Amino acid sequence: MSTDRYNPNNKGWGVAALIVALAIIANVTAYSIHKATYLKPDKASTSAEQGR
Repeated sequence: MSTDRYNPNNKGWGVAALIVALAIIANVTAYSIHKATYLKPDKASTSAEQGR
């Protein structure tokens, strides 16, 4: 038998850090896609401007 005491507080921190990192990456990616593709509602599309 082992004489080390069981400490549940030091288990799973690697998985938790991985999930937090993935969430941050997903948010940064979504924000960059939003900034690249979002058109303001009052801005006419290019196809509407060409039809004038």
